[in-house]
Amino acid sequence: MGAAIHQRLTPSESTAINEPIVRHYVPGDDWREVWLSRVLKAGLFASFKPVMRPPVPVQVQRAVMHALAVSMPGVGGVTIRHDTLNGLAIERITPKGVQPRHAILYLHGGAFCVGSPRSHRSITTRLAQLAQAEVFVPHYRRIPEHPYPAQIEDTLQAYRRVLQAGYPAKRVAVAGDSAGGTLSFVLPAAATAAGLPRPAALVLMSPALNLKFDSVSARERARRDPLIHPSWVKQAVHWLQMPHQHPLGNPQTLELAAYPPSLVQVGEDEVLHDDSIWAAQALAQAGRHAELEVYLKRWHVFQVHGAFLPGAQAALVRQVEFMFQHWAR
Repeated sequence: MGAAIHQRLTPSESTAINEPIVRHYVPGDDWREVWLSRVLKAGLFASFKPVMRPPVPVQVQRAVMHALAVSMPGVGGVTIRHDTLNGLAIERITPKGVQPRHAILYLHGGAFCVGSPRSHRSITTRLAQLAQAEVFVPHYRRIPEHPYPAQIEDTLQAYRRVLQAGYPAKRVAVAGDSAGGTLSFVLPAAATAAGLPRPAALVLMSPALNLKFDSVSARERARRDPLIHPSWVKQAVHWLQMPHQHPLGNPQTLELAAYPPSLVQVGEDEVLHDDSIWAAQALAQAGRHAELEVYLKRWHVFQVHGAFLPGAQAALVRQVEFMFQHWAR
C-alpha cells in the first residue's frame, strides 16, 4: 500500500484484554510535511475557524466550506457518477478500468450543517484509488433545515443502496470524518435495528460523540485547534435537536457488543481528541477489535490535505490497509 510516512512511537500490538491497539505517529521530516503543514495550519486559523461559527449565517459557512474544499484536489483515474434512491442524492466514485469487489460508504463531515460529496473528494477519490473500491457518498440532509434523525435516516438509506448495488456487507466498509464519523459510529446500531447486516469494518476520523462537549480536550485544546471553534460544535448540537428518547440519539449509550472491527484516527491538536479516545476504549471494553491512531501535531481531519501532506496520504493508506484486513476476499 505504500511506505509509512510517520514514525511510530508506541508499539503496534497490545496484549491487554479489552484495550484498544494504540499507535502514535510523529510527522515525517519531508519538506512538504514540515513547511506545508505550517502554511495549511496558519491558513485554517485565518480563513476557516473565524468563519465557521455563529453568528455567521449557515449559507456563508457553506460557501466558505465549498470554496476551501475545491482547493484540496482529489485524484484522477476515477469515474464520478450520480445516483439517487428515494430522493437521496448519492455520489458514486469508481476507479477507471476496474470492476470493484469492495465498497466504501463514506459519510462527510461539516458539523451536520455544511459539506457535501463534492467537498470531500480529496479523501473519497483517494480511497477509491487506494482500495480499488467503489465509494458511495450520500448528500444527506443537513441542519438547521432538517434536524435529527434525518441524517441517520439518510445514512441508512445510503447503506441500503450499497447493498442493493450487489456488495455484500462482508465486503463493505463504512468511513466518515467529524460529523460523518458520528454517523458512521451510529450506523451499525441503526442497521441492526433495521434488520440489515452490519458492515465489515468501521473507519472513524475524529468523530464527534460527546454531545455535552465537556471533555478535557474540548476545554484545553480550543486554542490549539486551527479548525473547530467550540461555538460551532455547540451550534450543531443546538440545531440537531437530538431527541433524548430516540434509541440512536446518544452515541455514547449505544450497545457495542456486536460492532465490527474499528479504526479510529485523530489529530493531537483538536478539541474532539477525547471523543476518539473514548470511542476506541468503549469498543475495546465491549469486546470488539479497536485500533486507535493519534497523529501528533495534526489537526481535525488533516487527511483532507492528502494532495499536499505525505502524512495525510499515509493516514489514508492505513485506512485502506485496515479495510483489507477485515474485508472478505
